[in-house]
Amino acid sequence: MNTIVFIKLLIVCIFSGFLLQGCIKQFDSPPAYSGTNLQANTSIRSLYDSHIAGNTEKFVDNEIITGIVTANDEKDNFYKSIVLQDSTAAITIRLDGFGLSAQFPLGMRIMVKLNGLWMGEYGGMLQIGGGVDRTDPMFAELLPVPAPLFSKHLLGVQLEAMPKPIDVTYHQLNDSLHSRLVRLNNIELAIADTAKSYGDPINKLTVSHSLKFCTGGTVYLRTSGFASFAAIKTPNGSGSIVGIYSEFGSQRQLMIRDTNDVLLTQNRCVGIGPSVLFYEDFEQAIPNSILNLPNWNNLSESGKLMYQVQTHQNNQFASISALGTNESALISWLVLPSIQLNQTVGEQLSFLSRDAFDNGANLQILVSNNYDGKGQPWKAKWTNLKANFSKGALGGLGPIWVKSGNISLSNLTGSVHLAFKYTGSDFGLAGSKKNTQFWVDDVKITTQ
Repeated sequence: MNTIVFIKLLIVCIFSGFLLQGCIKQFDSPPAYSGTNLQANTSIRSLYDSHIAGNTEKFVDNEIITGIVTANDEKDNFYKSIVLQDSTAAITIRLDGFGLSAQFPLGMRIMVKLNGLWMGEYGGMLQIGGGVDRTDPMFAELLPVPAPLFSKHLLGVQLEAMPKPIDVTYHQLNDSLHSRLVRLNNIELAIADTAKSYGDPINKLTVSHSLKFCTGGTVYLRTSGFASFAAIKTPNGSGSIVGIYSEFGSQRQLMIRDTNDVLLTQNRCVGIGPSVLFYEDFEQAIPNSILNLPNWNNLSESGKLMYQVQTHQNNQFASISALGTNESALISWLVLPSIQLNQTVGEQLSFLSRDAFDNGANLQILVSNNYDGKGQPWKAKWTNLKANFSKGALGGLGPIWVKSGNISLSNLTGSVHLAFKYTGSDFGLAGSKKNTQFWVDDVKITTQ
């Protein structure tokens, strides 16, 4: 090859190299760690406020949040995720990696650069992830942040004191506590769920155990079969329990970091103040459907109106209204399971009610000791019990749940049935209709 040809080939190769380089996309390198100089410019609560329910949203601005790690995979009960909490709220961050507790230990303050990340829901819980799988266009799935991007988006600052858990009662559990570290007091596991494995270590399945508040209300303790403490047996006492609060659909749940979060060392609730003989909060009924619970009777004496299960502000309850039936005379019964009063004393009934668009329909609470629990309740003998019912909400929903007061059952013996009886109509001119909507919740019978 002569010198001129060689020089020409060399020029062509160099020029081609420049062209090829210009066609290759240049990716930004992860930003250098800037330590404590990096400042949060938004709060976790603001993420909730900006989220549209049911959507997935990509962060495109330079939002930065900071918080303290309150849960991780140290005991394998939190899978490929950490929980971050600031003074306003908490949120779960999905991370595609193992051994996260080494990099993000409990008490570590983390700065999270959100630009390029996504947020979406899982079972109604808001989470942060690295992308979205839209294989099924009807159900977009939030994907975890890939491990190579951890250092780009998550920066550890320093170890700090863990946030103190928030003490909450059953009725204080709501959306604002999602992913928060909470403590539930005066609580115990249902008898059937004591001395059972926290999780299923054999089949590696998650197990739910019923946590019962001594004053009424149920929360479910969820434990992964992969948790290092899955095989440990659950205690049978009462006391307090700390964990991360979540909801799946309408079910209220708690997940512990390890068994040190469980302090059920006192005697069971029986004998500690009033004992709960019966309790129903309707949380395990199927929402937006005809109410159908074991041993309950939901029957129509006149017309075709049945009690429904409805949800408002993540709380389920029984609901009834004649509105839209176009029936001239409606009588509907919701009969509780039989209650045996021979072995107890000082029994008291209580419940909550709420009304909407009150125009004269009537709701009563009745008791019978000769209803057989199977047939038509209107053929049995019933006695009306004096109770406070919500009423007078003319222009919409009543502002609060109204307490029935403590209704004494102590003069009754044997097996009895209680029933809510609704009477209304939805026929004729507007002024003649009586289709008030009533809600009922937290039906409870206590004994001394």
